Amino acid sequence: MDLFRLVVTVMVTIGVVVAILLFEKRRADDIARDTRRDARDEDDDSS
Repeated sequence: MDLFRLVVTVMVTIGVVVAILLFEKRRADDIARDTRRDARDEDDDSS
């Protein structure tokens, strides 16, 4: 039973890490998109 608990713990930990990485990638993409949009808006205001 101890080996089973260890395997389950490792699988859950891996799942949580993957979920966090996927969430952060989406968030980073959103930030990059917003930054590009803001930079374009500033360029338009300068002209």
